[in-house]
Amino acid sequence: MVYGRTIGDKELNFEASGALMDASLVMRDRETDSWWSIMTSTAIGGDLEGAELEEMPVSEKATWKDWVKRHPDTLVLSIEGEEHVDNNPYDNYFESADTFRDLKIEDKRLKAKDSIYAFWIDGEPYAVPHKAFEGGEVFEIEGDSAHRLFVYRTKGSPMFESSKAYLVPAEVADKIGKPKDLLAAIESGQAVGVTAIGGFDTFWYNWVSVNENTKLMK
Repeated sequence: MVYGRTIGDKELNFEASGALMDASLVMRDRETDSWWSIMTSTAIGGDLEGAELEEMPVSEKATWKDWVKRHPDTLVLSIEGEEHVDNNPYDNYFESADTFRDLKIEDKRLKAKDSIYAFWIDGEPYAVPHKAFEGGEVFEIEGDSAHRLFVYRTKGSPMFESSKAYLVPAEVADKIGKPKDLLAAIESGQAVGVTAIGGFDTFWYNWVSVNENTKLMK
């Protein structure tokens, strides 16, 4: 997820606050010292408390192999000659079924560390388990018969590779039918009226502990 950094006439500069909110990062801005939850897009304290950042669906997480194939001239940040670490301190966390600091959640619709794609539609929080849309899947949206939700993820992809999500006019989705054909039509610009949706690839417990009224799509 990427957010715009302008609130009203203020352009903000963000940095890590050093704090966590239900195991998720909290940022702070240097201009007002307001604190921002990355899982809600809103300021949770400070002068701008309650303000909301604009969601910008423009980010992508990818493996280095896939990225450099598309962008062979990419430069890599080097710190004192080191471009990466051999022992990632997060490996054990990703591979374990344990939550961060054993955080417990009451919502048992999914296992705590099931991987999901999480997002908002009209301010309402939604989530879809990764296993429900590998290879692409079209979902009906409760209360919105004019659109379909199309979510795509490469089969067997690592957890934090970016999923793709779109709001698609119902007649377009129904006419094209197969997920692979729909993805091709969207990426070629042939599917009219499609809107990209930004969101998070994360764990169920990270998202639902902050967004308690999440609508789970299966």
